[in-house]
Amino acid sequence: MRILLAPDAFKDCLSAPEVCRALEEGIVSACATAGVLSVPLADGGEGTASCFAAGCGGELRLFLVTDAYFRKKTACLALSPDGETAVVEMAQASGIQGIDKNQLQTRKATTYGTGELIKAALQLQPKRIIVGLGGSATTDGGMGALSALGVQFLDENGEPLSPIGENMVNVQKIVLPKSEDFAGVSFQFACDVTNPFFGKNGAAAVFAPQKGAGKDDIALLDRGLRNLAKLYKTTFGRAVDALPGAGAAGGLCGGLYAFFGGEIVSGFSVLAGACALEAKLQNADLVITGEGRTDAQTAFGKLPARVCKLAQKYNVPCVLISGDIASGFDAQKAGFAYAIRLKTPEITTQEAIKNAPALLSAAAQAVMKEGSLWKIGI
Repeated sequence: MRILLAPDAFKDCLSAPEVCRALEEGIVSACATAGVLSVPLADGGEGTASCFAAGCGGELRLFLVTDAYFRKKTACLALSPDGETAVVEMAQASGIQGIDKNQLQTRKATTYGTGELIKAALQLQPKRIIVGLGGSATTDGGMGALSALGVQFLDENGEPLSPIGENMVNVQKIVLPKSEDFAGVSFQFACDVTNPFFGKNGAAAVFAPQKGAGKDDIALLDRGLRNLAKLYKTTFGRAVDALPGAGAAGGLCGGLYAFFGGEIVSGFSVLAGACALEAKLQNADLVITGEGRTDAQTAFGKLPARVCKLAQKYNVPCVLISGDIASGFDAQKAGFAYAIRLKTPEITTQEAIKNAPALLSAAAQAVMKEGSLWKIGI
């Protein structure tokens, strides 16, 4: 029996590769002859670089960069086996993960470190750079990243501004770098949102509250994003005002698009393509996917639903194993042959997180031992 494992990370618990390892352990213990192929996935946020490397046999390169609050940290980018594609995961440099939630101040945060990673990627001379957008601690409209790439943001007196969110509103002029070293490199910006750069559904209004922003902060940041949008258009010749997805990662997507051009793509699609997910799925007898929590939003295009849709295309049953499943979620209506949740009334959230590897292995064993369960509707 050929089983394909294609889960997302279990947020704040296990990475997608770790989920795969736990599931494989359970499968093999229940059926030693099963053939298991792991394709850990991400949608542009945390884990994008490592999943890319794992899925296509690439490698990770480590660099010293600046985090969202100007502290030094180590971050990685991924490089394809042929060296033609580099994947920069902005969450590695400018992410919210690991930052004390009580210390979040997105108006003081920067994407400078993401620009440092992009600069490192350019030095590897790939033909394509994919920037994974998600999990950010920032709302600076890409000001930080572009500063790291040599762009200058000046105030009314012609003085350079610190590239942080609250300074977007103070930018009066943008000066291009003296030289550009990205000729011949195509850019893709991978994200799973379509929010605009500014406005009621923009980067500040929708995402900044999760990053420590209060009402006054949001108003300031939104004004700053509007200001940058005008300057980006006059300086780079590219409009981001109505660009779907420009608001991803605190507006980083819009800033990078304005500077580099390129295209905004589905994070899932670009990673699935790089890992040849569809070709691997066609040869499977069963697909197992999963995520940390499943609710009504899952059916509207979250990663497990995208995997399930591909599985349906080839009549391959798809089982969902999730950390928790909201009571109103109908797995079969969403297309899953069967669903298992790790958290039960007898297990607290903390216990489920602590024992996630063992619980995942047990769930995989149950899938194998009760084959009739996942064959429902097939």
